[in-house]
Amino acid sequence: MSSAEDIVVRAVTYAVEKANPTLKNLLEFHLKTTTGKGYELAYEDPKMFKEAVSKLFGEYSGRLLEMLIISYFKEKVGLKENIEDLEDLVEYVKKIYGE
Repeated sequence: MSSAEDIVVRAVTYAVEKANPTLKNLLEFHLKTTTGKGYELAYEDPKMFKEAVSKLFGEYSGRLLEMLIISYFKEKVGLKENIEDLEDLVEYVKKIYGE
């Protein structure tokens, strides 16, 4: 796992735990059974990750989780850019880490 991937996975884990800690294992199980990937899917294919989350929790809750992930970067990493979605966030992180 690259540094960029690791930080995105940590952000997703943090956001899920912040939203509802009991959902952490449920979401990871859902991702693995429907996509064959765990939280790393958020880094590898953010659009597919969001679709899988929305199928499980609904579109509104999926968007809320996405906003919590972005919020993590704003709080913990000092993100200054105006990032609106997970796809842009992943691209930003890849640029920072030169990937």
